[in-house]
Amino acid sequence: MDTFARLVKNRPLSAQEIKHLQVNINSNTLGKSFMLGFSQVASSDKLRKYFYQGAQLADKQIKQLGSFLIEDNLPSPKLMDAHVTDSTTPPFSDKLMLYHTTLSNGIGIQYYGLAVSKIMRHDIHAKLASLTTGIAKYSNEGINITINNGWLEEPPTAADRKKLSKMSPGNSPNNFRN
Repeated sequence: MDTFARLVKNRPLSAQEIKHLQVNINSNTLGKSFMLGFSQVASSDKLRKYFYQGAQLADKQIKQLGSFLIEDNLPSPKLMDAHVTDSTTPPFSDKLMLYHTTLSNGIGIQYYGLAVSKIMRHDIHAKLASLTTGIAKYSNEGINITINNGWLEEPPTAADRKKLSKMSPGNSPNNFRN
C-alpha cells in the first residue's frame, strides 16, 4: 500500500468501484496477453522490446488495481498468460500490431477516465491518475516508433483559411481600420 493510501482511512469499496476496478484489470489482462504475444512475433527488435515493455506495464497496473480488491478480501480477475502460445510466427505485420497497441492504449486511458468519473474514493483517483501517466508515456513511445517507420499519416484537419486566402499576418482583416 502506498503512502497516500495509508494516510486515508478507506471505507469498503462500493459495487460501482468494484466494477470499474475489474473492468480496468480485465482490460490490462487482455492487453498484457496481446503484448506478450506481439513481443514473440514482431520482426523488429525495437518492437519486440516495446511490446515486452507493454506487457510489463500492464502487469504492474494489474497488480496495483488488484491491490484495492485484495484489501477488501475480494477476488482479482485471473491472468490470461497461459493462453499465449509459444509461436514465433507473425500472424500480422509489425505495423498492424503497433496500430492495435496504439488503439488499446487510447481505450485504456478512456476506461480510466470513465472510472474516475464514477468512483468516489480519492485514493483510487490518485492511483488511476498515476497509472494514466504510465500509459501516456508508453503510448508516446509507440507513436514515435510509428513516425520513425513512416507509418503515421497526417490526420484530416480544418482548412487553414489564412493560407487559402494567401494572407500574411500583417495583412489580416483585423489590421484594417475603418
